[in-house]
Amino acid sequence: MFINKSVDTTQEKTFFIKVNNLNYMKNNEYAGLIADGFTLFGLQFNPQLGYQISKEVSVEGGIFLMKDFGNSQFATIAPTFVLRYKKGDFRMNFGNIDGSLNHRLIEPLYNFERVISNRLESGAQFLINKKHFDLDAWVDWRKATYPLSNNREIIWSGINLNLGKFKFKQYEFTIPLQGTIHHKGGQIDTSGEQMFLNYNYSAGLAVKYKFDSGKIQSIYADAQYVTSQRNLFDTVVFKNNGNGFFANLGVNAFQTQLVFTYWFGDSYRNDFGGLLYSSESSSVHHIGTFQRYRSLIIMRLSRTFVLAPKVLLTLRVEPYYDFIQSRFEYSYGFYINFDDKFTLKK
Repeated sequence: MFINKSVDTTQEKTFFIKVNNLNYMKNNEYAGLIADGFTLFGLQFNPQLGYQISKEVSVEGGIFLMKDFGNSQFATIAPTFVLRYKKGDFRMNFGNIDGSLNHRLIEPLYNFERVISNRLESGAQFLINKKHFDLDAWVDWRKATYPLSNNREIIWSGINLNLGKFKFKQYEFTIPLQGTIHHKGGQIDTSGEQMFLNYNYSAGLAVKYKFDSGKIQSIYADAQYVTSQRNLFDTVVFKNNGNGFFANLGVNAFQTQLVFTYWFGDSYRNDFGGLLYSSESSSVHHIGTFQRYRSLIIMRLSRTFVLAPKVLLTLRVEPYYDFIQSRFEYSYGFYINFDDKFTLKK
């Protein structure tokens, strides 16, 4: 479900068609105080017509459709448009950016389920891919405001920076730095609601070992310190901080990925991160519940099958144990993704 939408620098003055289709079923069997159990079941369809203006610049326009099964109406019907620019190691997207899972944020900062519930992001994105570092920086302008409109301006922006990318024989080392900002308000805001500016950051170290051959492709480990800061601006400035520790140990073998994750959070809150990582409940049955400490061990088991060229089926199972609540719960899902590009003759 990581979609490669880079500019094709081998073509110019050509039309092309892009088609992306995601079919999903995600079931959360949760019954604790922090997150509710629910099921996401449906499909997304995004056909686009594009024109390669030059070897560096292209434009694409289309429509995004999302249909939840069990609902006679479309959940989303939205036009899409993006201008893409690529020059060497630099890329820029303006319009509907390559968002969601393409940002490759850790789950305490970004919920995997948002690829289903909040797929589209609109704004500007800048990407750099060098030998020793790579960067993804973006602004997702979620809601605009106008004078006397009584609507709050809503912006979500972030950065994913991998520093010190270094290879030594079969080892790969990286220093991942990630951060997001969620803002509601603005200077011309007349809604009467409070303005806030929330931050979520992480920093750590990652290492991967790649095998030369055999059924085991790689093993990897990473550890990151995560922090959150919530700023509420009214007659006084209110700040509330939290933090956490996020660690993974994984293996890619037999076309299967197995990851063990440990999370410890202390008053950590997130706006767009995984529901289980927050100390603040998202449950409709436990509104206002706050659990200062969160201690979880999570297992992620996933496997991807190639059904046809460009058609991938991914199965994913995620059991976890909550040490604070002494509770075992799980989620599972499957996803069929089709993503392809067809170049038309000049």
